[in-house]
Amino acid sequence: MKNYLFQLTAFLIPLALMTACRSSRSSGSAQEGQPGSWQKQPLTIDGNDSDWVKPLPGLDASEKLTYAMTNDADNLYIMISTKDPAEQNKILSGGMTVWVNNQGEKNSDQAIGLGFPLDPHSNREKQLMAEARPQVYKDRSAKLDDADEYELYGFSLDEPIQHYRYDEDNKEGVLVRMNYNSTGDLVYEAKIPLKAVYPKLSHYTGRDLAVGIFIEGIPAPPGSRGGGGGGGGVSIGGGLGFGSFGSGGGVGLSIGTGSLARIGGGKGSPYKPKKIWHVMTVDKPATKPF
Repeated sequence: MKNYLFQLTAFLIPLALMTACRSSRSSGSAQEGQPGSWQKQPLTIDGNDSDWVKPLPGLDASEKLTYAMTNDADNLYIMISTKDPAEQNKILSGGMTVWVNNQGEKNSDQAIGLGFPLDPHSNREKQLMAEARPQVYKDRSAKLDDADEYELYGFSLDEPIQHYRYDEDNKEGVLVRMNYNSTGDLVYEAKIPLKAVYPKLSHYTGRDLAVGIFIEGIPAPPGSRGGGGGGGGVSIGGGLGFGSFGSGGGVGLSIGTGSLARIGGGKGSPYKPKKIWHVMTVDKPATKPF
């Protein structure tokens, strides 16, 4: 009996330690250890979800959105979709950033990011217009046409923040598009080259990566109670983090916008920011049996 208890204890202690280490690896809401999905045919990034397999496997019930991540030999594909009008307005009005951490860590400090739509409250010109005519902008819903710019974060040491027009190509090979489908869903699609995620590697299969979807809160309208000023722009938390970016190399960037730092902008804010993390493994095609 003693020998049995000793053997059982010797088995359970390492198992508990392994579980504790895995739990301490990350924090926040995420789907852990989900395998990646191999993409047999390249996806067209055009804001049309007809070439995606549905239903999408990822779900965040509180935000009423679904999402999926898949890869082929060269690219990581990201899809986010919501039918809820309030969530659509939150994304378009507050902005959204998708982060990719090549170590599978739920941490944006050493990750690359794609900001789209951009937070319109960080645009000084639009903010001044809203402050000058608060009654006009008070109940105005954001439109898809307003999402006319995007930014890349941490892809390059020389240009840690790269700003582009929506219809403008970038040298990193990143593509992003957003549109409504035939049933009224707001569809977000992005393609990020795996060589940008792992700049010092040539083989990516089997490596963990974490994708973070950061949806900004919506500050209270100008002139409303609790909707005080707060300017905007991009605030760099702790400076630029040009770390090792793990074994993959590259650039790390810690970045946040004014509205996110304000946690939605005060008492008058209808929507709070949200962070959704998904940890996946870069997949490979199934091998054919001999």
